[in-house]
Amino acid sequence: PSLGFLQPVHSESHDATVRSLRGHRVETLRVDLGQATTEPSISLAAAAGLLAVSAAALCVRNARPLSKQLCRVVRLQQPMDKFSQNETSELLGMLKTRRPECRNLAQYDDTWHIVKENDSVPPSAKWSDCSVEPSMSEYANHADLGARAWMSHSVISFDYRVVEVPRGNLLDPSCDAMILGHLPRGSEERWLAEQRPQRRLIVIDETVHKLYGDRVRAYFESRKVQHEILVLPMVEENKSMELTLEVAKKMKEFNIDRRTEPVIAIGGGVCLDVVGLASALFRRRTPYIRVPTTALSYVDASVGAKNGCNFGGSKNRLGTYVPPCAALLDCEFFATQESRDVANGIAEMAKMAIMKSEELFCLLEEHGPRLANDKFMANSDVDGAPSRVLRLSIESMLEELAPNLWEHSLERLVDFGHCVGQDLEMAALGTEHELMHGESVACDMAYMTVLAQQLSLTTVEERDRTLNMLRGCQVPVWSPVMTYELFVEAVANRVKNSMGQNFPLAVGIGKARIVNDISDEDLKQAFMCWQELCTPNAKPNHSEVRVHAAALIH
Repeated sequence: PSLGFLQPVHSESHDATVRSLRGHRVETLRVDLGQATTEPSISLAAAAGLLAVSAAALCVRNARPLSKQLCRVVRLQQPMDKFSQNETSELLGMLKTRRPECRNLAQYDDTWHIVKENDSVPPSAKWSDCSVEPSMSEYANHADLGARAWMSHSVISFDYRVVEVPRGNLLDPSCDAMILGHLPRGSEERWLAEQRPQRRLIVIDETVHKLYGDRVRAYFESRKVQHEILVLPMVEENKSMELTLEVAKKMKEFNIDRRTEPVIAIGGGVCLDVVGLASALFRRRTPYIRVPTTALSYVDASVGAKNGCNFGGSKNRLGTYVPPCAALLDCEFFATQESRDVANGIAEMAKMAIMKSEELFCLLEEHGPRLANDKFMANSDVDGAPSRVLRLSIESMLEELAPNLWEHSLERLVDFGHCVGQDLEMAALGTEHELMHGESVACDMAYMTVLAQQLSLTTVEERDRTLNMLRGCQVPVWSPVMTYELFVEAVANRVKNSMGQNFPLAVGIGKARIVNDISDEDLKQAFMCWQELCTPNAKPNHSEVRVHAAALIH
C-alpha cells in the first residue's frame, strides 16, 4: 500500500545494498551476506525485482537462532533481478509461510490457530508476533493428571509522534496540525482522514480557555470541524478520579469514535494527565492528542506515556502507561505564562542537562536567566539558544523513555529530581511555602547534587557549578518544608516504590549513573551540607537532624 518508500539497508562488511519496500511484510526473512548477525530482519514486498543483492548460488541453510528467534537464512549468488517472476514468487512465498519458532499463532479462514509441529498451514496464512504455549500445569495431581497451563506472549507496541510546530502556527487555521498532525504525512491513514468530515472533542483548562478559547473555537470553525469544548479547572488540587470521570462522561455524550476521533487535551500537565487517563479508560483505549501550554508540560508530560491522577494524598498514584497518538508543540503558549511558571519548566530541562547532556547544561548555564524572563523568545534571527534548549530537552527525554516505556526497569535517569521531590511537593501543597512541580524537582536535584559530591562522584567545583546553574534558571534549591523527618519518610517511600534506592546521581557534568546502598550516615551528612549550602541567609538547624535508621531501608 505504501508504494514508493524505498529503504536502503547497508552491510558494513559487503558492498551490497538491499532495497526493501515497506508494505507487505515477509515474516522473519534474513538475507545473509556471509556472516551471522543479530541485526533485525528486513521486510520485502511480494513482487519480483524489488531486491537487488550482489552476493553468492541460491540455497536455503538450516535455520539458526538470531535475536531469540529462528530466521530463514538465504544466500544469493546472482542478482535477484535476474530471477524469473515465477522464481521470485516461489522464493518469497516460501519465506512468507516459514513459521518462526518463537511464534505459533496463524490466522486462516478468519480464525486464529495454535500451530503445532508438522501442522499444515495454508501459504496465505497470517502469522502473529505473539504465541500461546500450552504445557502441563505444575499443579496437576492424581485427581486430574490432565490439568494444563498456557503461557500467552503478546507483543504490544505503541507509536506516537512528538511534533514541533513553528512558534505561533498551531492555532493558525492554515495549519492542519490540530486535525491531522497525529498522522504521518503521506500515510494511508492520513489520506483517508482527509477524505472524510472530522469531529473533535476538545478538553481545555479553564485558565487556558480564558486566554485562547476564542482562537481555539475559531480554528475548528474555520476548518469546518464539528466540535465541542469541555472547560474544566485543571489544577493540582482537583487532579482526582472525579475529574477524570467527568472527562470520560463527556466522551460518552460526544459519542466519540475510538479509532478516528482523538480527544484533544489543551493545557498544562494536570490537563494532559487527566485527559490521558480518561482516554486510556474509555473503551479501554481511545486515542488522544496532547497540546501542552506550559513550559513544564512541553518537555515533561507531553513526551512520555504516563498519565494519572492523585489518590489517597499521593501524587499520580492512579494511572496507566498509554501514550498519546501525538503531542503537538508550540512554544508560543509560554508568552502568557509568568516568568516563575516558565522557570518551573526549565527545572525539568535542567534535569536532563545534569543527567546526560553537557551541551544542554552549558546552554542553561549561559542562557537560563533570560530564557525564563523572555519566555523562550529568540532575541535575534540568529539566536538559536531557545529552540536548541527545547529540542535537546525533548530528544534526551525521549531517548530515556522510549526503551523503557512501561518502566519495566526502575533504574531511570529521568527520576532525577523525583526521588524525594514528589513527597516535598505534596507536603507543601496548600501551605504558604507551596511549590510548583518543577520547583520541588529543583530542590530534590540540589540535594542530590550535594549527595553526589559527598560520595566523591563529583568534585566540589562541579557541585557548585550545578547549584549555580539551577539558581540561574530561577528555581529554588531549598525549601523549609523539607524537614529531616519528611526527608527520611521520602527516602523510605522511594526505596519501597522503586525496589531500592536507585538514586540517579551525577558523575560529572552531563553524566550520571544509578547508585544504591548509600549509608544512612552519608544521607544525613549530605542533608546537613545541603542545608548549609542552600538555605538562604540562615545557618542549618542541626538539632532538627535526627537519625531514623529504621526508616532508611536499603
